[in-house]
Amino acid sequence: MKYPEIPKWQLVALPLVMILVGVFYFGKYYVADELIKANHRIQDLQRDLQTAHELLDEERARATVAEREADVVRRANDLLRQSERQRQDEIAGLQADLELYRRLGGANGAQAPLTVRYLELQPTQSPRVFRVNISLTQNLRRPAAVAGSVQLAVDGILNGVARHLSNDQLVAEPGKPLGFQFEHFQQLEQLITLPEGFEASRLTIQLKSNSLKDPVVQSMEWDSLLNQNATAPATD
Repeated sequence: MKYPEIPKWQLVALPLVMILVGVFYFGKYYVADELIKANHRIQDLQRDLQTAHELLDEERARATVAEREADVVRRANDLLRQSERQRQDEIAGLQADLELYRRLGGANGAQAPLTVRYLELQPTQSPRVFRVNISLTQNLRRPAAVAGSVQLAVDGILNGVARHLSNDQLVAEPGKPLGFQFEHFQQLEQLITLPEGFEASRLTIQLKSNSLKDPVVQSMEWDSLLNQNATAPATD
């Protein structure tokens, strides 16, 4: 028995149809399912990214607030330190005034009628010329004004030899000493000139007055008088 012969196009079309059907069902069930899963994953990632952006914005806001708070704290600390320095300066000034009044009143046991409260050396533009600043006080228990003269002297070395320079050798107008006259306190200044090459070591001040039994003499190291002056050289 002879079977009819199948046309060639059917032999080609039948496998092709089967392949197309397989691809259709593969795409319908597997690929579509994977696309749905991928879409859900993308949505999840987008939500995570949005959450991360929100958290980052919150952290930036907190960092800004923390930076402002730190800046406020720094400014407050600077103000506190400045206020503390001002209070310390005020306390130092009040203590100096209190010491002055104690000396004026003899409350600290110093009963000297006339004292050198303050003595300072200031350099000038000339390396050989110095300004001597003097503050004198008188005990308040003395009812009358005091008057007299100030004599300065400097000890040091010149050409390897010890020298003592008197007031007439230091001032521009010899024979005319610096004078004082006051009731409670007075500030004076005097320019002195050292010889070329002279190395000063000590400054001595002597106060003479007819109302005093003995002159008042005070001597201090030259370097200590210069070091207590923290200002720039004064102008003549």
